[in-house]
Amino acid sequence: MEDSLSQKLSYLADKYETKSFLGKDPSQFMHNYTNDRDKEIAGFIAANLAFGRRDQILLHVKAILDCAGSSPADWIANGKFNDFFPNSGSSFYRMFSYKNMRLFCQTLSGILNTAGSLGNYFKQEYTKAIQQKDFAPPAHSGNPLLSSIISDSFPEECPVVAHGKDSACKKIHMFLRWMVRDNSPVDLGLWTDWYKKTDLLMPLDTHVMQQATELGLLPLTKTGKAAAASYKTAVALTDTLRQIFPDDPVRADFALFGLGVDK
Repeated sequence: MEDSLSQKLSYLADKYETKSFLGKDPSQFMHNYTNDRDKEIAGFIAANLAFGRRDQILLHVKAILDCAGSSPADWIANGKFNDFFPNSGSSFYRMFSYKNMRLFCQTLSGILNTAGSLGNYFKQEYTKAIQQKDFAPPAHSGNPLLSSIISDSFPEECPVVAHGKDSACKKIHMFLRWMVRDNSPVDLGLWTDWYKKTDLLMPLDTHVMQQATELGLLPLTKTGKAAAASYKTAVALTDTLRQIFPDDPVRADFALFGLGVDK
């Protein structure tokens, strides 16, 4: 990789990974709580609704968390979400119905009542997978793919959480960036004691894919088209960015996303 591109991405990461980034980003909500359990739930809700227009994302996440009150984790665990999400096929946000959101919250409720917090639950499942060697090693490490463990914790009929081994799982990988990366004004670093930030994968959205392709970080297909967002593409881009940020490749998400939004 050319030094000029490496320097450009490092500069952009420094430029955008600041507290001001939170102002228009769904990651802002998890910073409103002092309890890690609530931060995790607020972050997970925000991440899984993070698609479409940013103003609409923020509006719908805020509506949920305003109803949840001071402890979204208790609101979920105690089943109070059922009043907010009736068993209706009407749209809540884009293609997600109230019924979809109700199933999403019901699954979260089961997780919280089983392990106390999202972090505890996914740590247990991750550790179990390592001990039982019950996983196909991802291309970039010999460890279980945490995004798959999270995805498999939700029923297939719950479209709010991405499913499929070939999926880019953008929303889950963004949530994991929030939970795992430390020493950041944006990301919380709550799970650094059991998951490595070197094992994170790039969240692939339109801005990131476009900028990565324009900068030559992702190759064009044989037909001259941009690569599709997929698990394979996320691994390839992350591996390339590891040349610039060897200990923290997903830090480049700030550079590519910020550059794309500014344009």
